[in-house]
Amino acid sequence: MNVLVLAAGFGKRMGDLTQRTPKPLLLYNDKPLISYALDLAFTLECENIFTNVHYFPEQLSEYIRDNYPSVKISDETNKILNTGGGIKKILSKGKDLLVLNSDNYWSLDLTDDLKAGINEFNSRSNITNLLFTAIGQSPLDLNQNSLNQITIPSSKYNVQFQGCHIIRQNCLKDYPDVFPIQQQWKKASEKQTIYGHLCEKNVLHFGTKELYLKA
Repeated sequence: MNVLVLAAGFGKRMGDLTQRTPKPLLLYNDKPLISYALDLAFTLECENIFTNVHYFPEQLSEYIRDNYPSVKISDETNKILNTGGGIKKILSKGKDLLVLNSDNYWSLDLTDDLKAGINEFNSRSNITNLLFTAIGQSPLDLNQNSLNQITIPSSKYNVQFQGCHIIRQNCLKDYPDVFPIQQQWKKASEKQTIYGHLCEKNVLHFGTKELYLKA
């Protein structure tokens, strides 16, 4: 299994904070946000760790080279591929993929949750997508039934997506090179192959300027 840390977005919801700095390099407790995702990735049994770059790619690439030289950079400088396209590019390497958002505080305490999810995914070939979820957090954005299947779309929500998911290596071969991953999630829901893995620990999310400054 490979790991991809998503870091190519524009960070528009951060407002003026990302006018000169890409969101993954904003600091939390004196460390860039992306460092928490990469540090967590290194605790997992994976073959390769990737991160994609587009917005201020020079800044991100320099930070990665100086601090995580073994991490491979997926360059989207000329054309951003959206989440689905960025994931498809790494899936072409021929391995299942664990995907981490870079705008979360990924405590190393989450290692056990992720390893348990990886074990579940590896042991159940009927799962094409495994989304890490949590209850008791807001805003709720997914519906997970008693069998842990994810329903998309849904009129009700009972769990929150934790910014991490696993996807089977052949899932995106028929999709275009640029698309949002939610398109594939919806198809997987229709086929009942997308599941949720409830985490024991919650992930702190920094998706907006308000949430980031509050933290």
